[in-house]
Amino acid sequence: MRSRNPFVPAAIVAALTIGSLAACSSSGNSNYVTPQTASSSSSSSSSSSGGSSESATPEALPSDFPKNDVPIIDGTIVVARGDKVNGWSVTVQPSGKTGFADAKSALEGKGYKVQPGATDTAAVYTNGTYTVGLKTPGVSVTYNVTATQ
Repeated sequence: MRSRNPFVPAAIVAALTIGSLAACSSSGNSNYVTPQTASSSSSSSSSSSGGSSESATPEALPSDFPKNDVPIIDGTIVVARGDKVNGWSVTVQPSGKTGFADAKSALEGKGYKVQPGATDTAAVYTNGTYTVGLKTPGVSVTYNVTATQ
């Protein structure tokens, strides 16, 4: 009786899988190349106002956002949603590398007090009128702002 080598069919399946994955990644990778290309081309120009890719298009703060009471760090606003009734969520891609520290300093400079439990990546501040939750998943800074009732 002749026995078959189980390695041969497994090797064929592996080769076909790798080949099809490579084909998928080469056509699907264009989604990732475009932002990198746009970002690198915008950094080579001296006027870096957020780049030309769609994801870097800045958003405006909601019209009822308390701009005078809640300081937002310098950078590109990538998410800006909400209203006074439900609260606001604003995510900023800072212009520098110290966005979270800058956001905390700006709030403290406006008289906000940090609440217990603050960490290097999340903190809650209050001033009697607003509660501001700050969070950073890395470089960007997200503000969750609610009016204190």
